[in-house]
Amino acid sequence: MKFDIAIVGAGVLGSFAAYHALKAGRKVLLIDSSIQSCGATVRNFGQIVPSGMNLDVWRNLGRRSLEIYGELASLMPDTLWQQGSLYVASSAEEASLLEEMHEINTETNYVSKLLTPAQCRERIASLEQGYCQGGLLYPQEMSAESALLMKNFWKLLENEVDLHFKKSSPVSTIEEVNKDIVVRCSTGEIFSAERALICCGHQLSYLFPEFLQTEKMQLSKLQMLRTQPIKGVKIPGNLLTGLTIRRYEAFKSCPNYKNLPASQIDPDYGKFGIHLLFRQSADGSIIIGDSHEYFSAQESDSLDYEIRQEINTLMVTEARRILKLPHYEIDRVWNGYYSQENSQGVFLKSAAENIHLVTGIGGKGMTTGPALMERVVKNIFEENALEECLIDV
Repeated sequence: MKFDIAIVGAGVLGSFAAYHALKAGRKVLLIDSSIQSCGATVRNFGQIVPSGMNLDVWRNLGRRSLEIYGELASLMPDTLWQQGSLYVASSAEEASLLEEMHEINTETNYVSKLLTPAQCRERIASLEQGYCQGGLLYPQEMSAESALLMKNFWKLLENEVDLHFKKSSPVSTIEEVNKDIVVRCSTGEIFSAERALICCGHQLSYLFPEFLQTEKMQLSKLQMLRTQPIKGVKIPGNLLTGLTIRRYEAFKSCPNYKNLPASQIDPDYGKFGIHLLFRQSADGSIIIGDSHEYFSAQESDSLDYEIRQEINTLMVTEARRILKLPHYEIDRVWNGYYSQENSQGVFLKSAAENIHLVTGIGGKGMTTGPALMERVVKNIFEENALEECLIDV
């Protein structure tokens, strides 16, 4: 059987590429090296936050992704929910940026609402009064239970008659042979397709190192914590903080971002790229994080898998300054890894006429991936350049 498209990598990018190709009536081969999703797609907060994206194509891709997730929410119970995102400022200057961002949102027709410190504490009673100096609420934004999202999404995809899903099948080679794309797996299986789309994250460098191991590409290592379940505490949706306001691209568009005074906290927060996010799961446990350490894609062997207690301590110390919780007993700690392209925010490349590569989306995959892959699939079948996916019309 010859497929219209073979997609290698079934994380958020590959799985949504398959979803959009199936919606377009194509016969799809989806291949993943694992029996279950285990990469960046499940090692994240599950925050779907267009509010943090750069105010160009990425904000718009995030908004479109919200619509796509909204279409899927009823099909995956207890996986996706819409309870909004709340940014809380830790200083008067950060609160001023929230006001400026609210004005930008009004001009660009993206719903947000300024909250006073008291209103923020009405929404989240655990917020420390001395920390919160004001807030900005995005009521339309969503959250996902990351551990369930791909598991349940894969079940939906597997019900499609035009999908052939191969798990536990690492791909060893992909090449054009007599105008066909031949995909060989380490299991010995060989597949044929008219086109191939490769989006297997930072591991893509094993298939096409000449494209991925360049100075424009980085690998990022993240560290996150999950508390034991906490009774009597309610954190609806996504909670983002002062360090996030300072880090996220959207706020760099505010007129007074350049005048923001330096943070007064320990410089090690900057050294490890720490900004504080919180999301509560249905069992009452709270995810806290995260940190960012960077490695050159040209030196991928330098990527370590250690969990640093120093980073854990920094994150919990700042978390205690933000939220007054009954306890901070940590149940789990883990690392996440993703690749990122440093010039345009994602790596889009055709390695051959019908072999296309998409990776390097950084930490934007959950928020913007569904809409980006909608454009990617459309451009592939219309034989347009992948780079056109980053042009808003």
